[in-house]
Amino acid sequence: MTEHKSRILIVEDEVLIALSLKKMLEPIFTAETANSYEEARILLSYKLFDLVLIDISLSGDKTGLDLARFINDNISIPFIFTTAFTDPTTLEKVTAIRPSAYLSKPVEKVNLVTAINLALANEDSIFKIELGKQVYYFQSKDFLFAEADHVYVEIHLKSGKNQILRTTMTYLEEVFPAKYFKRINRSTAVNPYHVTKIINDKLYIEDKIFKISKNF
Repeated sequence: MTEHKSRILIVEDEVLIALSLKKMLEPIFTAETANSYEEARILLSYKLFDLVLIDISLSGDKTGLDLARFINDNISIPFIFTTAFTDPTTLEKVTAIRPSAYLSKPVEKVNLVTAINLALANEDSIFKIELGKQVYYFQSKDFLFAEADHVYVEIHLKSGKNQILRTTMTYLEEVFPAKYFKRINRSTAVNPYHVTKIINDKLYIEDKIFKISKNF
């Protein structure tokens, strides 16, 4: 099976710079571009990305800072700012929004790739679930899907080391990182990053087929 390449959205209003950044990234990552706040917001609303590279000074009413706030409020994925401005006022505004990194233009490939890899490594950290005296550790991207059966939930992992927990889907929905855990029916939740296709109300992950309920 092909290894999942991290998906990067490049938000840059200067076409030549956007294409140059895309060329830097594409051997290692899957990259897509947007040239405005609105275009980026639409893409982020219906496509999955692992990280967003944002030019602070976008043309139009909304800047890269507005896009970063949208990401923080709605998606919670890492983002990196690029800018030609390094004055104290800009730096102060940037720091308040909590980017994973801040790169001054012109951006060098080695710095860009390093910053992205560090941001993604931090994002994919191990998290724990505590159930009574038992503590279970999971890595976000290892999670494929979960299926509930009465008072138990079986966690299916890409590594093949599945785990059966005595808990509820509702509790797991609270403790799992939201972007990796999406309910599709009353007894099933999936990791969107492992979905291979969706046809009508059928969702596919590896060799498994799931039904999507209208309620979800």
